[in-house]
Amino acid sequence: MLTGDNERSAASIAAPLGMDYKARLLPADKVTFVNELARQHRVAMVGDGINDAPAMKAANIGVAMGGGTDVALETADAALTHNRLTELPAMIELSRATL
Repeated sequence: MLTGDNERSAASIAAPLGMDYKARLLPADKVTFVNELARQHRVAMVGDGINDAPAMKAANIGVAMGGGTDVALETADAALTHNRLTELPAMIELSRATL
């Protein structure tokens, strides 16, 4: 998880999910991290705000949350229609079936 939120907030969200995180990031920091990951992996960036848009553009695929800012929605390659990440696996499955 890449977030501009403070360390404590990020840890409280990431810990129950067993997720790694980086907190207190600026938009450029998110882009740098996405670019580093993209050197060895295909990267999807999911975001909802103007601060996520540059990293979504840098990723192999950007996914906007449905209730996100206009900038995030316009930058993304795909969008979740609701603000529920639980829909992401179904979106990926449907995309694969379509291909």
